[in-house]
Amino acid sequence: MLRLYVADGTDGLSPATLKSYSSIVDSLIEVFGTGPIHALKPSMVAKYLETQRKAGHGARANRKLAVLSSAYNFAMRQGWTDVNPCRGVRRNKEIPRRRYVTDAEFRAAFEAAPEPFQDLLAVALLTGARQGDLRSWTAGNVTDAGIVYTESKTGKPRIVSWSPALKFFVDRAAKRRRADCVATLLVNKFGQPWTEWAIHSQMRRQQINWRFHDIRAKGATDAEHNLLGHRSDMLRVYKRKDAVRPLR
Repeated sequence: MLRLYVADGTDGLSPATLKSYSSIVDSLIEVFGTGPIHALKPSMVAKYLETQRKAGHGARANRKLAVLSSAYNFAMRQGWTDVNPCRGVRRNKEIPRRRYVTDAEFRAAFEAAPEPFQDLLAVALLTGARQGDLRSWTAGNVTDAGIVYTESKTGKPRIVSWSPALKFFVDRAAKRRRADCVATLLVNKFGQPWTEWAIHSQMRRQQINWRFHDIRAKGATDAEHNLLGHRSDMLRVYKRKDAVRPLR
């Protein structure tokens, strides 16, 4: 039933969300097995949530339960069952996560990073784009007006106009691209596309105590004014061995 839900009951979801749902379904099958649709009981769902909460994965379990509940709603519409075992089960309590990366924190991470990761950090800050979108951009997203793309999560079209800072870091990254993956916009030190694992690994090496996702909260205006020394529509930078800093 779960796989049928992903195949036939998820119309309108973005490719990124659909991929996430597929991964969640795989993990749900590992937990609950492939028994009859009526075999799953509310008590079993509640026990799963409690086990995950004690393991420190309460919020993640809530996300998985939301997919499971949607799958059962789909099954009810198909006439396969009359009961959604997730309904009425109390979710794990979640505390809203608020983490603003200060200018000092970002500057420290930026200056300690190797050049390829500097480019990724800067473009993330200047565009406010999600990590998945950043990693998927290719030369085809680059226009005279700016970076044009469709948000993977919302499906909404976006254009990020060029600023001197954004142009600088995109152009610098372009010089690093390998011929066999020339279309990828942002690449690592090997000239290959960044992966989610590589980003996490780099942040661990630098002992960064905030998530890459937290960069979005800072905003492009904040980035140009406070981090990159943007003044009167002109960005002045100079190169060192492992950093790009503003002239003061």
